[in-house]
Amino acid sequence: MCPGMLRLAEPRFLGAPRQKDFNFFLRTQVGDLSQDAHVLKMVELCFSRNTVPGLEGHFWRFLKNPVVDDPQFREKVVERIKMSDRSIGAIARIVLEELTAFSGCTQACVKFPIDIRHLAPLLRWFPNCRIVHITRDPRALAMSKYNDPSGTALRIKQHPQLAWFIRRAVLLLVISQYRLSAQVHQKFRGRPNYRLFRYEDLLAEPERVLRELCEFTGIQFQEEMLEPQKGEHEHQPSSLTGKQQKAFDITAAVRWRTVISPLDNLVTLALTKGSMRRLGYDPKTHPIFRHARESQPSLPQVVY
Repeated sequence: MCPGMLRLAEPRFLGAPRQKDFNFFLRTQVGDLSQDAHVLKMVELCFSRNTVPGLEGHFWRFLKNPVVDDPQFREKVVERIKMSDRSIGAIARIVLEELTAFSGCTQACVKFPIDIRHLAPLLRWFPNCRIVHITRDPRALAMSKYNDPSGTALRIKQHPQLAWFIRRAVLLLVISQYRLSAQVHQKFRGRPNYRLFRYEDLLAEPERVLRELCEFTGIQFQEEMLEPQKGEHEHQPSSLTGKQQKAFDITAAVRWRTVISPLDNLVTLALTKGSMRRLGYDPKTHPIFRHARESQPSLPQVVY
């Protein structure tokens, strides 16, 4: 919602193990970038809007960014890549910078890999960037993954006899990623261009958190930011309700409690307790749970 900000989806320049990321695309579709012809081929494929292995994410569809069809934009990208060391880091920096400039924007906000282990190379690629690390209650993450319609839910539908094992694997994956994120936070927390933000804090105190976010990223805070439902951007549907919740909704932070099993709750708490502490999150005292109770409509009293 900030003027001059170009919002971009996950480009997958860096991926998880066995994921078809940009490295996979270069290896299977382009070839040796020391050859100028291959650089030209790479740029044409990147901005073709076609489904290309390794370029399958939303970022490469450019649904609302017509500048990629501008011949001058493509020529500029090719020219700069040829003059660079032609590494993935240089390509990522050039593509994002030129997309921002040709779109008439001054800054870009990019959703980079969910796998937070890539934070170190990202900081090398973009030394002047601001890293906004967003986290939330691991039990909420687990329930979101459980009900992901394009992920876990699809696999369970394909293999219903393995549903229990699939859910256990997902739970363990979420727990391991959460613990990893806490380790990475401990490593980078002292850097001036890194900041941790908790989803529960945002919903409990949106104005305070948004002001901190704006100060950290060098963006001017505006009152309109407190009403995201008025912004011109897409919102991902909730995996639990299937609805697109645009406004700040306190109950969204605790909705996972209606679907989590006692066993999953116990296991997740036991294996992430230390990580929660390192990430500054205490589910026993966080105000989001009190606010959620207060925001619930009171039920009529029935006398028997």
